Amino acid sequence: MVHRTLRLWLFLFLSMVYIIPIKAQTSDDARDLYNKIFITDAYNKHIRPIYDQTREIDVAIDFYLTGIIDFDERQEKLTTSGYLLIRWDDYYLQWNQSTYNNLSSIFIPQDNVWKPDVALKNSFAEYKGLGSSFLYVFVDNRGSVLWQPYVILQSTCNVDITYIPFDTQNCSLNFVAWSYTKDQVLLLEGKKGIILNEYEMNSAWTIVSSSADTKSESSEATVIFQFSLRRKPLFYVLYIIMPVVMLSVLNVCIFVLPSESGEKASFSVTAFLSMAVFLTMVTSAFPQSSDKVSYLGIYLETMITFSTLIVIITLFELRLNFRDESVDPIPSWLITLHLIVKTIKYSRRNTVKSSVHNKNLAVLSRADSKNINESRTERVHSEELLNSGNKEHEVTWKNVCNAVDFAFFWIFLSFIFITTVTLFCISSSGPS
Repeated sequence: MVHRTLRLWLFLFLSMVYIIPIKAQTSDDARDLYNKIFITDAYNKHIRPIYDQTREIDVAIDFYLTGIIDFDERQEKLTTSGYLLIRWDDYYLQWNQSTYNNLSSIFIPQDNVWKPDVALKNSFAEYKGLGSSFLYVFVDNRGSVLWQPYVILQSTCNVDITYIPFDTQNCSLNFVAWSYTKDQVLLLEGKKGIILNEYEMNSAWTIVSSSADTKSESSEATVIFQFSLRRKPLFYVLYIIMPVVMLSVLNVCIFVLPSESGEKASFSVTAFLSMAVFLTMVTSAFPQSSDKVSYLGIYLETMITFSTLIVIITLFELRLNFRDESVDPIPSWLITLHLIVKTIKYSRRNTVKSSVHNKNLAVLSRADSKNINESRTERVHSEELLNSGNKEHEVTWKNVCNAVDFAFFWIFLSFIFITTVTLFCISSSGPS
């Protein structure tokens, strides 16, 4: 117990004698460094920070894209948010660490140091300087400067409306050093390019790909951040294409309505006006471009053309319905159309009757079913001969109008189906 107490006192004594001095970076060190840079060395932010003024300063730019705020296709304006990572070396912001207690880095207000006047070349709005007066730049003892201004960019973006709503738009952000040539300030894309780690998903657009590149063909160097945006087509399909298809089918249903109802003309005009008003509202949201025509626009024009033809056919048909065949003879081609439609209806009706009849005869013997079928066939054949002998006397203008209704109903319904399927196939395939 005594030995343990002695060892404890000996340890405390040695700790008090051999105190290791520790150097810490204090505010005095930072203040001395600031005074050395801005007072003693008289740092001038208006001079390019390189000793040999005949050489260029390399400025590397990366872009953290945080979100797509809006894409106004009518004005071809893309609004994005994010922040830039701009790096360069400042010859006049170097110091010896040991002189300032190993102080390796400091933060300086951005307006107190030289900065490249980086600007968005394809800006939609007026030019404004990057960052703000309350932002700081990070500087290390080797003179490496890191500037991270947060920006909301409004850029122009040419819209290709050909494959709407299954389209992909290619947009870019072009940055230049506005006042300097490439021999003075050379902009370069950073090692990371466009960084999407902090990107928030957009409800209307998906980023398919992104890239960064530097072009220095003219007297200035341009850093181009390019990305491809693919539209999410659900909104257009649910609220534009499907209503147009339903209105088109509603137009075709005019041929189901009998001419004697007295509502056929008003129904056709109402359906046409509904289609016209809806298409006016839809096309007002489309980009105004005369360079290219969208397949969706062609589809909408086709549907309005079908609606116009249906109204015209309906009005002519109503006029024919009330003609007297004794005064206005029916042309032979209309009689032929009536007979074709009548044959189609009878064949379909006989098919249904035969299937029901065969089910009922399944319980009968084979001999009885054969006799019944033969007698039925003879009866039907005789009826057809009787009808064919008097067919010219039975055909009226009302019969012709019914045949016209039947024919145009299936013709326009088939056209609408084929046109809609073709639109989806061409638009969804995209550019070849």
